[in-house]
Amino acid sequence: MPERGSKRRVVYLYSSSEDDEEESDEEYDDEDDDEGESEKEFDNECSDNDCDEVLSQRVIRFLKENKNLDSLTLHDCKAYLRENRLRIAGTKAVCIQRLQEHWRMKDGNGEVHYPRSSFVVNCTGDVCRGDTVLFTQKVYAKFDKVTRRGGLIGKRTVAGRVVKESYGASKQQHTFTVEVLWSRGVRKLPPLYPLLVKGRNLYKLRTFRRLWNDEAERIQVLAEKHKRGAAARGVRALQKRKRKLLQIGGSGKNQGRAQLPRQALNSNGSRKSMRSRDKNNAVRRHPA
Repeated sequence: MPERGSKRRVVYLYSSSEDDEEESDEEYDDEDDDEGESEKEFDNECSDNDCDEVLSQRVIRFLKENKNLDSLTLHDCKAYLRENRLRIAGTKAVCIQRLQEHWRMKDGNGEVHYPRSSFVVNCTGDVCRGDTVLFTQKVYAKFDKVTRRGGLIGKRTVAGRVVKESYGASKQQHTFTVEVLWSRGVRKLPPLYPLLVKGRNLYKLRTFRRLWNDEAERIQVLAEKHKRGAAARGVRALQKRKRKLLQIGGSGKNQGRAQLPRQALNSNGSRKSMRSRDKNNAVRRHPA
């Protein structure tokens, strides 16, 4: 169990974008960036650490003694989830299911329940909510906000369940929340850890998934995702056109301002030249 009072970390992964946006594959704390998972999903209730610890121990006793977890309260369940830095969103039934799964896999045996050989479908480029996926990601040292880079320290293979996917409000970038089932490689992640991954990074080194019990249901979920994706791309294209028009308009105004002094000088110079010619003509007509 993680130490109480330790800082919760949400991992963001960035890379250079196909949309010409400079972002990196860096791994860094959620305090460094505004994008990604809302804090409400993890800490939507004020909690007392001491109280959470007591309630969490009560849940652990129930689990060890195989007692009926239905007698637990929702507050008990969320205390356990908070203590283990897990997602707390959902009803009591959902939270009980989550803590039971965490209890089964807390010793690192997630790969027994979700073996690598069960990820048989190549879904690179088209993952949706509800998929259980296997992918490999690059892991970097601490992210540098100035250089937008970090030193590569290795790779990590992650098996996880996609519990959420959305398009950002500001840039319409596709982001997935993957609940980790097991991981191998550099900086292994604990079971059910909520990992946030940009779409392009999820697909970068190929992605595989397990078959659904009902693949027809997946087709419906995928169609809904594609619909939102098309809408997000439309909004993004409109924003790009607006920015370009503003840039063109701004440069035109600056050019106009720069030309005004020259025009004024030319105008003054022409008047002086005209006065000089008139004076010379008058002298020639009336010689001394």
